[in-house]
Amino acid sequence: MTRFVLIFAIAFLNINASHAEPEWQSHTSIYEAVKNYVAQNINTTVEYEITLVPLANYLNLPSCSEPMQVFTQNLVKPGRTAVNVRCNTGKKWAIFVSVMVIPFEHVVVLTQPLQHGETITQNHLNLVRTNVSSLHGNYLTQFDAVLNKQALRTLTTGTILLAKDFIEAKLIKRGEHVIITAVKSGIEIRMNGIAQSDGSRGQVIHVKNQNSERIINATVIDIGQVSVMQ
Repeated sequence: MTRFVLIFAIAFLNINASHAEPEWQSHTSIYEAVKNYVAQNINTTVEYEITLVPLANYLNLPSCSEPMQVFTQNLVKPGRTAVNVRCNTGKKWAIFVSVMVIPFEHVVVLTQPLQHGETITQNHLNLVRTNVSSLHGNYLTQFDAVLNKQALRTLTTGTILLAKDFIEAKLIKRGEHVIITAVKSGIEIRMNGIAQSDGSRGQVIHVKNQNSERIINATVIDIGQVSVMQ
């Protein structure tokens, strides 16, 4: 009888102890709720990765009997964001989860060195998936933006090309002979001229008309070719 009473008492204590143990909200469930929220509310069109700052191991939050409320003050952008997570039922609680959204894009990178003044060709370029957080939008994602332009400085292999690294190539140099094209009354007239300055595509330069000896303004349209409006 004494043994039966002892066993019953131990069982009773175990049952009560199990009921006394609180049920904690798993950190994993909180992380998943935050990731889902970010995926649905992020303000970016580029590929991205999410990194969460882990919650402290000792942080025990009562299990929420209803779905947790997850929100931010504004749309989520690339960079660091504080996400609010709340439980509004039972033993209510609220925390912040720090999230880092890292944007990635395929950007134009040099596959070989470039010397100052060298013309950029397809052989110089490649697209590489890159973390663009620190590039502030100055990077390039298309070869067309840089092909056939000239490097403003010496650049090493692996350099991510920025808009400030190059200029339009000089199609005409001062003193070169050029063809001047003019259209008058639907008739195209061609004349010989001498460039009085360097010029890139679309740039207006001074050109000396060899027939009239006059200095005129002409627009660079290609290598050795300029046009004037009549």
